[in-house]
Amino acid sequence: MGPINWLAVIMSAGLATIIGRLWYGSLSGGAKRAPLSQTIATLALQCAPALMLGHMYARIGPDKLALKPWLYWMQSGGLVLAFIAPALFISYARHGLGKRPALIDAGFWLVVYLATSTLFWALA
Repeated sequence: MGPINWLAVIMSAGLATIIGRLWYGSLSGGAKRAPLSQTIATLALQCAPALMLGHMYARIGPDKLALKPWLYWMQSGGLVLAFIAPALFISYARHGLGKRPALIDAGFWLVVYLATSTLFWALA
């Protein structure tokens, strides 16, 4: 196991928070400003998935990732497509929320995880 890239973990949490503000704010027409406390809470919560991706990449190891850089995107995108998106669709269907909100949220997580993996790759 290689070392966790802590810089990428911290930057990924910030990047995910920025993407969230854009995704659910100005890009969706709801450009209201979130309170600072909510932004700080979001940033703190985004540290958990960033840390798990950092740990996953450390387990794969820097040597293997250097030889097979597509593993960054394959691993992170696979997590979203195999776990997060189905969980969203199941939960939203159970609560009668429909497909559209699930698609919007699944799209958000896919973009965040792919952006995060790109950041880990760039900082490797």
